[in-house]
Amino acid sequence: MDTNLNKKERGNIEVGLTIVSVLVLAAFIVFMIVNPTTTVDGISGFFWKIIAILGPFFEVFTFLTFIIALYLGFGKYGKVRLGESKPEYSTFSYIAMMVLASLASAALYWSFTEWAYYYEAPGLGMEPRSTEALETSIAYQFFHWGMTNQAMYTVMAVAIAYGVYIKKVPSFQTSAVCSAMLGEKVKGKSAIGKVIDFCVIFGILGGLSSSLGLAVPLASSGLNKLFGLEATPVVQIGIIVAIALVYTFTSYLGTQKGMKIISNAAAGLCIVFLLYVLFAGPTSFILKNIVSSIGHMINNLTRMSLFTDPIENTGFAEGWTIYFQAFYLNYLAMMGIFVAKVSKGRTIREVAIATILGISAGGWFLFGVDGSFSISAFLSGEADVVGLVNSGVGDAAVYDILEVLPLGATLLPVVVLLLIVGFVAPSMDAASLALAETVTKRGTPKMLMRIFWCVLLAVIPMCIILSGSGFNAIKYLSIIISVPFVVIVVGMEIGLFKWLKCDHSSGLHAQIISRHEAEKKAAAEAPEPPPDPVPLFPDTEEVI
Repeated sequence: MDTNLNKKERGNIEVGLTIVSVLVLAAFIVFMIVNPTTTVDGISGFFWKIIAILGPFFEVFTFLTFIIALYLGFGKYGKVRLGESKPEYSTFSYIAMMVLASLASAALYWSFTEWAYYYEAPGLGMEPRSTEALETSIAYQFFHWGMTNQAMYTVMAVAIAYGVYIKKVPSFQTSAVCSAMLGEKVKGKSAIGKVIDFCVIFGILGGLSSSLGLAVPLASSGLNKLFGLEATPVVQIGIIVAIALVYTFTSYLGTQKGMKIISNAAAGLCIVFLLYVLFAGPTSFILKNIVSSIGHMINNLTRMSLFTDPIENTGFAEGWTIYFQAFYLNYLAMMGIFVAKVSKGRTIREVAIATILGISAGGWFLFGVDGSFSISAFLSGEADVVGLVNSGVGDAAVYDILEVLPLGATLLPVVVLLLIVGFVAPSMDAASLALAETVTKRGTPKMLMRIFWCVLLAVIPMCIILSGSGFNAIKYLSIIISVPFVVIVVGMEIGLFKWLKCDHSSGLHAQIISRHEAEKKAAAEAPEPPPDPVPLFPDTEEVI
């Protein structure tokens, strides 16, 4: 009996897909360690050629996807609820988990320093180091980390969630949803389906392992600032192990008890940190710069989205806008699966608002406060942010900038170290969940499979750090492998709207919306439970 059960459980896992994906990745890492220069040069050269050739298509694809996402949220399908149960998470937890899973630790570094790059080499034909370039630098940061790119998550998540909760696809696998959209029975798997899931696995492992590895320099600089520790391989491996223990434990506890709690705690600490920077720093300047930057971004959203710089050809579009769009493709499968997983009971409109506006607003708060404070410190001469960034010590620059504030050399570095863990852990937790879902044919993934991916996500950056080969090659390769997701997303958009149109015409949506409205009305009209009766005479023992 137990033997048959174990066979059934093993048969529910894509063992071959898992083994092939891990072996291919391991072979690439070995080759990268043996021939680091050749690998980095070859992969990066091919990557930038793809960006240069396909860049305009990426921009058009991203902008059209943004329009589609807005229609999903605010069009006639917005009220359709994804699943029959009530939402599992409060709105704060729901958005906090998505913000932290999406931003990861890189956002902490870039929140203080990214504006400096736009100031020195701005887009839209602006003069470098000009007042206009400085005034619009945070606006470009809002744009690159904002709505148009987050909209890709909206479409992917709604497509997967609609497939699982409405069309009853038995798995969160991207390939399974695609097969269902084609009208196929999700029993075996075609070669194309296996390729799709391989791209998902490799993209997540490469992209998220790089994200964990990129958290190491920022954390190392903090430890050096506080305790004088040098960034030796032992210290770097120790940082990865510490972070891995946290996200592995939260994965073991599950999304409800693990990721939700650490996301809430990290979001709360981040809000307190940003409020401290806001009110201990130049409050008026920060608020004015945030509002001005939002205005500039909204006013130039279309031009920023489709700016290719064909005349000056400065490389800004390829190096920033198109690079970001390709990078978001790398996270697309992970975030699509994760957002779909935590969106059960939410309406399509709620998913769209949370992904397009919720994640973006979280990023704007972070980048607006930290970036504006950093600009103020630069203008006042208190911190040469541009010089620090150009010198190649950008990670240490974050702590030098913070020293301008009270407690900036003592307490704030500790807070940043905690935020690094708080930002990375939810992202890696979401990655392990998405990987486990991708290799699970039906039902809920086994916890052992999630732990396996958690360990692998830590082992990969350890190997790269010990080899000294750097993360650029695996990061670029994972993005290259994610490029086919442009085609996959377009196909899923077509398939999703076919589903929506068919179900709307059949009256299924009317039934779902009617049932949802009836439940809301019943909940609103339900009488509140009576309060506990107050005893006429208190308990003698309690009084004593």
